[in-house]
Amino acid sequence: MGVKNLWRLLLPIGHRLSIQTLSHQTLAIDASIWLTQISKACRDPETGRILPNRPHVRIFLLRLMRLLFHQIKPVVVFDGVMPEVKRRELQRRRDIREKLWRDDQGGGDAGVGAMRRTAKKILVQKLKEWRQKEAKLKGGVIIDMNKRDN
Repeated sequence: MGVKNLWRLLLPIGHRLSIQTLSHQTLAIDASIWLTQISKACRDPETGRILPNRPHVRIFLLRLMRLLFHQIKPVVVFDGVMPEVKRRELQRRRDIREKLWRDDQGGGDAGVGAMRRTAKKILVQKLKEWRQKEAKLKGGVIIDMNKRDN
């Protein structure tokens, strides 16, 4: 994950450049560093979770577009050791997948059933949202037939 004290080592010979000075050149981009920087900046301050509108993807693309605007050819490089943040996220996703496919009793198709139920819930929610948007566009009212009056 990088060279320890690299900037201190380069301080005597290094100097800052304006982005315009790199025009018409090729620049290697360490994608892991960019993604780590952006994902840390795009987290909810209270929960620590990545914001739901996925701004990290947009910011990554905006950085690339800025380089292209200045006529810099970016070469995005993915290499090195996987960052701990990424390792934890991949493990979390793996655990969720395993939980969905695992049967609580140790066998059978309960995991598949749980995944289907989850998919159905998501689909129903998305259909409701679509119907509500359609009604707003048409100025209509939606009556939820599944809602019970108690």
